[in-house]
Amino acid sequence: MKSASAIAFDYRPSQWLAAGAVVVLCAAIAAPWLSALPPAIRLALSIAACVIGTFSLRRFLRPPFWRIAYRASGWIMVDADGREKAALLRWHAQLGAWISMDFELDRRRRFRAVLGPDNLDAETRRRLVLMLARAEVAQAA
Repeated sequence: MKSASAIAFDYRPSQWLAAGAVVVLCAAIAAPWLSALPPAIRLALSIAACVIGTFSLRRFLRPPFWRIAYRASGWIMVDADGREKAALLRWHAQLGAWISMDFELDRRRRFRAVLGPDNLDAETRRRLVLMLARAEVAQAA
């Protein structure tokens, strides 16, 4: 088996997660109408849920970085203009076929990537899991 000391992949948001978020957004918009609140408050809550949910979903679907890479020098994020930004992996977790990674850029900006079967191929996910597991062992020592 080859070593997974370097890895690079294109990042696009998960369409499955986006579809789930739309379902939750629709439920949040409808929820006030199933309560005993006055109609004006129901309307205000539905509008607030719609605005906040739409803004969040739009932000999720337009990530600031389209490529993630790990090299000997560390994690690199590449934006739409091709500019590279150094990043520090602060946290990661795996749940089944899904991998969540939380990066810190410039000590104040954060970028979270969720990788699953619909936005990253199985071989790249496997290599990434092996690399992250090896990094955990190195950090624990």
